[in-house]
Amino acid sequence: MKKISLLVLLLTIIGITGCGNKTVSDNHVKKNTEKVLNSSSKTWVFDKSISSNMEKHTLSNDISVSSMKKTSMETTWSTSNKKFHNGAIEYHQVSLKKWKQGIESHVTKEAQNTIHYLTVEQINASLKKLGAKVTIDQLSDLIFLQTESNGVDLTDVFIADGNHLYQVTAEYRDVEDLRTIERGKSYLDTGVKKDIPNVPVDKLNGTWVAPETTTSATDSGKVLIKDGFFYQKRFDSIERSAIQNLQKYSLVSLNQNNTYSEQKRNAATAGYDLSQKSVATGDSLGYLYIFLSKEKMLRIGGGQTVTYDKLNNIIAPSDLSTNEIDVFKNSDSHSSGQTASTLTTKSDASFLEMSQSINYLTDPEAGQITDRVPAE
Repeated sequence: MKKISLLVLLLTIIGITGCGNKTVSDNHVKKNTEKVLNSSSKTWVFDKSISSNMEKHTLSNDISVSSMKKTSMETTWSTSNKKFHNGAIEYHQVSLKKWKQGIESHVTKEAQNTIHYLTVEQINASLKKLGAKVTIDQLSDLIFLQTESNGVDLTDVFIADGNHLYQVTAEYRDVEDLRTIERGKSYLDTGVKKDIPNVPVDKLNGTWVAPETTTSATDSGKVLIKDGFFYQKRFDSIERSAIQNLQKYSLVSLNQNNTYSEQKRNAATAGYDLSQKSVATGDSLGYLYIFLSKEKMLRIGGGQTVTYDKLNNIIAPSDLSTNEIDVFKNSDSHSSGQTASTLTTKSDASFLEMSQSINYLTDPEAGQITDRVPAE
């Protein structure tokens, strides 16, 4: 009798220990993901996509890597304090139970029978094909998202590991014909991104040059900065944009700004972090200019990163005259609701092209011509 009691006690201890270990293991994956996502700001750049064939309600176990290229401008995510942002759309985390309830609440009771949830094994197969070194033990190890504004659930789920973010399809519906469905995507945080300090805008005045640039009518390899404005010559015009100190914007407003999100993605692709600490600007061709210091600036765009160095603190009159600067200034003081983005000089008369904004980092309407007025 004593032997039986000891055996029962031993099995009980083993059982408790086993359960305890499983709980630690299950929690570890979720905690690791939350640790990665707990950063104040991360940008995740598209890396890889996978897909599978399906017919009616059968999903193939044969997963293939899609031929989609990294340059195809795939969806990019940003995360901030555990919240996700896709452009201006913000998502918050919900439980597995609430996520399933949300998925099923948008279809009829009959249609709910057509909904299928991927198993742990299928999720792990997707993660493995994406190159993940981590696996899940249960579906609750994953991150489930719902839109902040209207409570719509995202059918993909997430897991993070190191500088990788994995987005995996977790739900699919019956279909009538053979088709290919996306099984997941991977993203890179480009963890080697270089942090950029805040640079005083009033210390940037002068002439900046990019020696490696092949000069052309649209790219002289030279930019001119005066009192918070960024000037460059293109053809017979002088284009102007505002240098923006992003510390003046709240992190929430930046994360919800599509224009900023796109430029943040461009910077991350080049290995730099455009953040709330950055001082930067843009132009009518879609380039991003980030100031790394008072003497060095990067231009990012067109698949290239070009370095500009500050030549000196002086602007030669042949590059940008005091009179031309005054024309812009006079326009700023007289134009209501508009700002001069371009000064064009003609033999008969000069004119200004007006825009609603020249804040190229945060305003999608920046640089778009709304009016043309005589230069005074």
